[in-house]
Amino acid sequence: MGQLRELVERRRREACPSDRLRCPSWEEEPGIMETEGSMTVFVCEDSLDGIFTGVYDAWASRLGHRNVRLEVEEEKTLELFCRYTPVKTDMEKAKKVLGTIRERLGEECTEYICQAAACADGRKADAIYRMVVLGLSLEQGSQVTSCLTYGPVATVMELSQKTWHEAHKLMGFVRFSKLSNGILYAKVEPKHQVLSFLAPYFADRLRHESWIIHDVGRGLLAVHGGDVGWVLMEDQDLNPERLGQVAEKEEQIEELWKCFHESIAVEARINPKLQRQLLAMRFRPYMLEFTGERGRERM
Repeated sequence: MGQLRELVERRRREACPSDRLRCPSWEEEPGIMETEGSMTVFVCEDSLDGIFTGVYDAWASRLGHRNVRLEVEEEKTLELFCRYTPVKTDMEKAKKVLGTIRERLGEECTEYICQAAACADGRKADAIYRMVVLGLSLEQGSQVTSCLTYGPVATVMELSQKTWHEAHKLMGFVRFSKLSNGILYAKVEPKHQVLSFLAPYFADRLRHESWIIHDVGRGLLAVHGGDVGWVLMEDQDLNPERLGQVAEKEEQIEELWKCFHESIAVEARINPKLQRQLLAMRFRPYMLEFTGERGRERM
């Protein structure tokens, strides 16, 4: 066991040049340095643009990387000896940070960072900032994803995996209903903000259809208008009455689907515990198979 651990650590050191660079050398960062123990916390909006704006402002503050920290807006107890600075989301700043990450760290790293930013975890903003700082200090920035011995990088990779895991599941669990106006409508309530990853998938699968995926927990919509592409928007202008007006034969089709779902089940092989592992209870309220009286019995 000890030999295996040594082998893994050696492989990681070989893959990550950060050990040689003692990266990042934040103590040598030029600029104004505050007194020992002081910390400036940049509080940014819980969005990709908000976090990237926070990265820009924290870097531009010239306070030294060890004296700044990023947090997303959430209810929490304020710490002593910390100065909290609110960050106003700026699309131009966010665009510059995104461009730098793509150019210096590569598309793969950019994808991991965007997925981590969508995760519902308070650690994400600061982890992303420190991963970007580390990546920019490397000769080959794309190697930053291999530096798993560095805590913030490991955190970003962990959060990225959580987000993508949920998005991947919802690609199979989303259930559309056809409204009277011909639009396909589906509800979801994920832990993480995964609409940005679901929309491209369904835009490819249902490219000629008009559809809406509604994140009811966050009040967000992914709206696809046929061949014109998709956008994210808030659900303030959504008309609840229109959502209840399903197409003429939709109820019959839904009933046929429920009958099919029941008919393919093998009674002797029903395993509720395994079903809950593969299909968590939190996904079921918006799945057609588990709605209605018979559906609730299967839950």
